[in-house]
Amino acid sequence: MAWTLTTVEVIRGALELCQAIGVGENVSDPKTSTCMDALQGIVKELPIHGYQWPQLSSTPTAIAWVLATPSSVSPPADYLNAPVLKYTDAGSVKRELVRLNKPDWELLDLTKTAQYPTHYYVAPNLTFKLWPAPTQDPVLTLTYQSIIPDLTLTATPGFAQQYLNTLQYLLADEISLKMGTPQDIRAEIAARAAQKKFMMLQWATDQGPVVIEVVD
Repeated sequence: MAWTLTTVEVIRGALELCQAIGVGENVSDPKTSTCMDALQGIVKELPIHGYQWPQLSSTPTAIAWVLATPSSVSPPADYLNAPVLKYTDAGSVKRELVRLNKPDWELLDLTKTAQYPTHYYVAPNLTFKLWPAPTQDPVLTLTYQSIIPDLTLTATPGFAQQYLNTLQYLLADEISLKMGTPQDIRAEIAARAAQKKFMMLQWATDQGPVVIEVVD
């Protein structure tokens, strides 16, 4: 049977590291609530540090386009970052649009239209702004980094097996002050958490999907 940890087991491990509970001791409700809040924050922050796998999609998602608002489309509700947006040309070939930053976007003639867009800008509200505004459906598809789902106590976090032990150390580092962990132990936890996160992110980057395409 494959080894795994549920969320509550990750919490128990973190509390044991902080010496907030004894080894094998059940976790009380107040400590569970504090740890759960901290762990939710940790997993939501991981993409900021570079974590992408397995939440980085490799299967393209269709993006709806309407003629009434030809220059604006919306990504899926779970979109976070790392977009690769493509349109489908007349030969049914998918071609990637170039992402622009805000200064470059503002230099463009936003009244320009064309059969297909070539560039896009991700607005602060996460709307994708196409340029030039297409005059027909460009049949858009998107791959992207999705939002990491919320954790539940009795389920296994949606991470690969090799990351679950690291979550215990990251959580222990996050909660050690609140749990009154002695300073020398906090320092040891922090050092181990940093080392484990470094290894985790190195592996996560290597495991991200690689797409190779032939460009005419």
